[in-house]
Amino acid sequence: MNMKQKYVFALIAVLSGITAMAQSFTSYDAFNFTNTQLNGTARFVGVGGAMGALGGDATTMFYNPAGIGIYRSSEITASLNVHWNNNTIGNCGKNVFTTANLENVSYVGQWAIGASKGKTNGLIGISFGASYNRVRNMDKNGSYSHSKDYSKSQFLARDSYNQDKQYLNKDNFNNNAIGYRAILGYETYLTDIDENKYSPENPFIYKSYYDAIGGGGVTDNVFFTERGHIDEFAISLAGNVSDIFYLGMSFVCDFMDYRRTEDYGETFVNGCKMNTSNTLNARGTGFTYKVGFIVRPTNWLRIGGAYHTPSYYRENSSNYSSVQADLKLPITGERKNIGLDTPISSENGYINGPMKALGSIGFLLGKYGFIGIEYEWANVSGMVIKNSYGRVNTTMNEQTKGFFCDTHTARLGLEVKPIDEMSIRLGGGYTTAPMKKDEAARLYYSTDTRFDTHYINYGPSYNVTAGLGYRIGRHSLDLAYIWQVNDGNYYEFIGNDDSSVGPTFSVSPMSYHNVRNQIYLTYSVRF
Repeated sequence: MNMKQKYVFALIAVLSGITAMAQSFTSYDAFNFTNTQLNGTARFVGVGGAMGALGGDATTMFYNPAGIGIYRSSEITASLNVHWNNNTIGNCGKNVFTTANLENVSYVGQWAIGASKGKTNGLIGISFGASYNRVRNMDKNGSYSHSKDYSKSQFLARDSYNQDKQYLNKDNFNNNAIGYRAILGYETYLTDIDENKYSPENPFIYKSYYDAIGGGGVTDNVFFTERGHIDEFAISLAGNVSDIFYLGMSFVCDFMDYRRTEDYGETFVNGCKMNTSNTLNARGTGFTYKVGFIVRPTNWLRIGGAYHTPSYYRENSSNYSSVQADLKLPITGERKNIGLDTPISSENGYINGPMKALGSIGFLLGKYGFIGIEYEWANVSGMVIKNSYGRVNTTMNEQTKGFFCDTHTARLGLEVKPIDEMSIRLGGGYTTAPMKKDEAARLYYSTDTRFDTHYINYGPSYNVTAGLGYRIGRHSLDLAYIWQVNDGNYYEFIGNDDSSVGPTFSVSPMSYHNVRNQIYLTYSVRF
């Protein structure tokens, strides 16, 4: 057994006995529900988001709130977004899904409380900001079909280890000590007691249907959809001290809405089939506090920094699943065509996302534009999962620390003004992998209610951006495009090398390739 599986299955053994605190939120959920992407106004996106030290854009209140202290007038902005996501798993073709939405609406009010009186020292300006920003679009489709020498029925058999077969029936869906996956597998003949491994000490070791018919090739066919978003609503305040120091803070309310549906089918070597479907709905609300500063030691140089507390989310979720199995029993030859649906199961808990620290530097090229450089650290390995009573899930959090990594992001942006009214923008960014791509694995609660078993180990991501802006008097129209790539390994479930707890099998990951394209259009007016 490799170290990854030893660690995960050791945790499963511990959690199997913790029914009072059982919950199904995992480290992968915590990352998925709190991870954000580059979004904002077209100007901000056009330069790759590298404006933490430069300010002067409404989106900076979500990154470095001191940035709105740079304003010399008030502004209202509104941004539209067209998003198309290309998703490829294994050697299958692309799945493209396109959406359009309102991306950003912001107001920044500026009061020159000292400058209006000729004052040049001390607090000479106050800026107030209120903004909505979509910080992540989760919409995408995915599918794959490939041949393999393992089956999900093997995972169900391993996952049923040590669960009493007399309780594996639909009447025990409300029994917190029994997992839904174990019931679904046993009731549909995808698993059964392995008589060859029976012992008084371990009477409940299960065999999969795949192993009962002697293995062979399996062909699967899978399609899934994901819909959702993460939105932030910010109230910000910033001050301008002597046109040298700018200080700001933002109180941010977070809202997450996510839905995933999956249809998973397998055809065995004897022509028999199994089909499963599951749906997960999750919604969360939370808050984040952000503070930042900008220093302008000379007219051409600005230095900025910011700190974001973890995003404190309260999460609510529901899920339900079904299994349809059309099987020929290997011993009797009897044909079984059985379907079983689970009830809707709901739960709630708490997730703390990563805290972040940002450092940035900006170079002003007079009236000809600017260059921005930014670094961001996110404490991904410090994510925290709590149950509905607010108690820390120590076991899951240890897995987070063992498998997830803090990320480091570098952003670079350039704006050039060939004429006063026009701006040309280029940018790009790179983020290190958030997890140990070849080692991380999802932790499954054997007594939980979820039937979605996949997980993705993401590698580094990078993006390239470009944009144009045109200003006529107080009015501006900006256009931007972002191309972002994220690769990784896609696992249908985890394998098993320990024959004492169920069938042994290895799961080969499929390559995961995601390309996110977005076009932004922003209108702004200053007054």
